[in-house]
Amino acid sequence: MGTDKLPLRGLRVIEFCWVWSGPMVGQHLADLGAEVVKVEWYKRYDLYRTRGVERLRGKIPEAIRRESSYSFQSLNRNKIGFAADLKRDEGTEVVKDLIRESDILLENFTVGTLDRLGLDSAELDRLNNKLVVISLSATGRGSSIESLRSYGLMLSALGGYESQITDQNGAFIGSPTFVMSDPNAALFGVYAALAGVLHARETGVGATYECSQVEAVATLMNAPTAQVPAVSEGMFQVSDGNYAAVTLPDGEDAEAFAAWALQHDMDMVLTTVREKGGVATSVDSLADTATSDVFAGTDVRQAVDHPVSGMREIVATPWLVDGKRPAIRTPAPSLGGDTDDVLRRVLKYSDQQIEALHKSGVIDEA
Repeated sequence: MGTDKLPLRGLRVIEFCWVWSGPMVGQHLADLGAEVVKVEWYKRYDLYRTRGVERLRGKIPEAIRRESSYSFQSLNRNKIGFAADLKRDEGTEVVKDLIRESDILLENFTVGTLDRLGLDSAELDRLNNKLVVISLSATGRGSSIESLRSYGLMLSALGGYESQITDQNGAFIGSPTFVMSDPNAALFGVYAALAGVLHARETGVGATYECSQVEAVATLMNAPTAQVPAVSEGMFQVSDGNYAAVTLPDGEDAEAFAAWALQHDMDMVLTTVREKGGVATSVDSLADTATSDVFAGTDVRQAVDHPVSGMREIVATPWLVDGKRPAIRTPAPSLGGDTDDVLRRVLKYSDQQIEALHKSGVIDEA
């Protein structure tokens, strides 16, 4: 699909985000055509740049390690990389110029972080009164614990989600490693961003939308659940050590089935359950999905050539636009890799201005 067909083409987003929730908002907007400028600094970059490659610290050059994370590359595809030192006035002034030229500002820092950087709400409004600000802090401004620095599992627990991870007897069995707070809050952020832009274009006035990740988790606690007849279901191990997710046919004894499944391979277990009227599928790892029947014939996995890590398959957006899946246009940006382009193309800085910024060290790694 050409970029001219993407619905958010022409929308510019400045992203002050790291880890998962905020970058995921930017990912969705970028996938649909928005120009997302990811602002980082060499001494304060997105922590997900080293997600999954933590053990390589000191074993390979840091400039390579911080560009090698699959998680970062997935969440930040189609974005533009911009570097500026916001602890220096010159860096802040450059970012302020970028804010003037943007439609949306995303941030998922602790409450007050932008204020301390001289980018409080009054200043943002002065710079660009049409700007839509999306804030995805842990607890939301005004909370009694608004200064809390936290991570996904903590937020899922505070929102009540972890209490739902129980066994068949209702006993708590532990937290999932795949937390719900980040992706759930990210979707609220996307809705707010799109609604905010529509409102700003209609009225000429922007707004700040603050989403508490804890409260976003809490919304899941009141979600309606389907009332279904009592059935016997679960994860059953088969002879090769892998697992099948199974809903057993009426009258089937789960304990007897578990013993039987251990003696048979996956194909036999799935075929038998289905022939008897039950439902069954294999439990796949992420790597297994490359050959899974579930994704057969789709282009959801797309090959992306990253300048550091080389060719990798990235799981693309699940949306189809007019029957076509938007292609991953560019790999995740290298740290500060597009700074000069943004300064020249977006901000119309002269070569002399850009050279002066390089000499000052405000956009370059020391």
